[in-house]
Amino acid sequence: MMKSIALAALLVVLLGFIGVQYYITSVPALEAPITVGEVREVKSEKSLVVTLVDSEGQRFTVGLRGDTAKPEEAALFYIRNPDIIPYVFWPGLRSNDEKRVLELLEDLIESDASGVAAVRSIYSVLKERN
Repeated sequence: MMKSIALAALLVVLLGFIGVQYYITSVPALEAPITVGEVREVKSEKSLVVTLVDSEGQRFTVGLRGDTAKPEEAALFYIRNPDIIPYVFWPGLRSNDEKRVLELLEDLIESDASGVAAVRSIYSVLKERN
């Protein structure tokens, strides 16, 4: 009886970890209107970081690190919800997560939100390599 309870508890913990991992690595569905909250460009590290904020105040930070003149060498990263779990996720080159970020940025550019110059920069790098 104790073994089955321990096994059930272990399964619940593992499912919890899988749920948290999915939450922190998935691209959120931000509610329109989406605005650009903050833009940071760090020349010494060759990185560009943009924080997007949706209508409910949910933040999504996305950026590139590396030489944007060489799209294959620029690494995409994002933080789904830095207030709850500040985990930086680096999706694989041409992965489904990268494509979801590309679609999100495309929707933002089409909506003509303010401050989209940095978003266009990230979008163009991702578009060139997809």
